[in-house]
Amino acid sequence: MNTIGFKIRDLRFKNNLSQDELAIQLGIGQAALCKIESGKTKEVSFALMDKVCKIFDVDFDYFNSDGNSNNINKIEGGVVGFNNTTINMVSEDIIEQLKFIIEDSKKKDKIIKNQETLIKKLQGL
Repeated sequence: MNTIGFKIRDLRFKNNLSQDELAIQLGIGQAALCKIESGKTKEVSFALMDKVCKIFDVDFDYFNSDGNSNNINKIEGGVVGFNNTTINMVSEDIIEQLKFIIEDSKKKDKIIKNQETLIKKLQGL
């Protein structure tokens, strides 16, 4: 079964990060990340998933893109929820708004990083 935790673990492996390194970036303990990756944690917050998406430059769709009907259950008017998350009865409009906010945030993060690099270069002159 390909749960959210397993996908996070795969992303971590692909990016050569240890659990400790990723846990620090996420602002959680290594043990908590271990439980998420192993599927022992039954709830993963939107805030944490947003951080995961930003770190690995993926969107929420990545976590339900395998076509497994266990990952997301659609009903008329919204989403019942992701497997192992705290998403409940979220309308499609809200999901689209969240995707937009996440993408906008990623763009702003890149601008900030570019500005920080420029400041460091100017300080070195």
